[in-house]
Amino acid sequence: VRIIWIIIPLFIALLSHFLRAVRWKMLIDPLGKEVNLWNVYGAVMAGYCINYAVPRAGEIARCGLVKKYEGVPFTELLGTLIVDRSVDIIVEGFVILLTIVLQYSEIMQLAEQYHLIEGAIGLLSNPITWIIIVSLIALPLLFRKAIKNTKIYAKIKEMLSNVVNGLKSVLKLEHKGLFILYSILIFVCYYFMFYLCFFAFDYTENLSMLCGLSAFVMGSLGIIAPVQGGLGAWHVLVIGTLVTYGVFEDQACSFALLVHGSQTLMLLSVGILAMALMFYFNKKKTNA
Repeated sequence: VRIIWIIIPLFIALLSHFLRAVRWKMLIDPLGKEVNLWNVYGAVMAGYCINYAVPRAGEIARCGLVKKYEGVPFTELLGTLIVDRSVDIIVEGFVILLTIVLQYSEIMQLAEQYHLIEGAIGLLSNPITWIIIVSLIALPLLFRKAIKNTKIYAKIKEMLSNVVNGLKSVLKLEHKGLFILYSILIFVCYYFMFYLCFFAFDYTENLSMLCGLSAFVMGSLGIIAPVQGGLGAWHVLVIGTLVTYGVFEDQACSFALLVHGSQTLMLLSVGILAMALMFYFNKKKTNA
């Protein structure tokens, strides 16, 4: 292994997370208080770390940390986070469509191999799925009068009002072009923190950037899975993609293990360090 090509992507990963913090700060500032960028960055890194304990809990945790150290209402932060993640979904969708156009035969082969299309069709054709959807829509409508008279409804209404206020922050952005640029650069960094790892191994160094794009997209689908850091799902999809492009399975396993392992170790280490530094410096600032 050429270890330098494992280390360089780690710094690119840190840069991508810094850009994410800058972009999130752009959404928080219009709420009325200009927050400290390093507290936001620390919260982002801590959130990634916490995701390895409980899937998706990191999203809630980073809102909680910014609330604790910056005093911004949690529900308004949650609204900005919904915007933040919604933009990610849009960019991710564009990247997936681009990959399908450029690597159609390989992507379809992978979709068939992992039964992705059949799985989606099976889920939509399952009566239980539609019973759940209809119930979630119909029950609140049928019992809306009784629900409106409860204290829980009043609390939820207040919370949703704050969330909507957070969502509106995107309309108050001063530099919308810069926000879009950061959104694109985050995914450019994500791609290169994966693709550059190809140069660490003899058996992947000659693979094309398009192969890297396909493997990156499949790995991204693995990260979406409700497991800690995409553990298992990311490995299976990346290994399957590399095998499709001619890499032997045991070599693809080695690639996936080292790349995911090194980046997981970095996120855990930096996340724990970020939480400790946030506590130390904010406590010091309060005492001063």
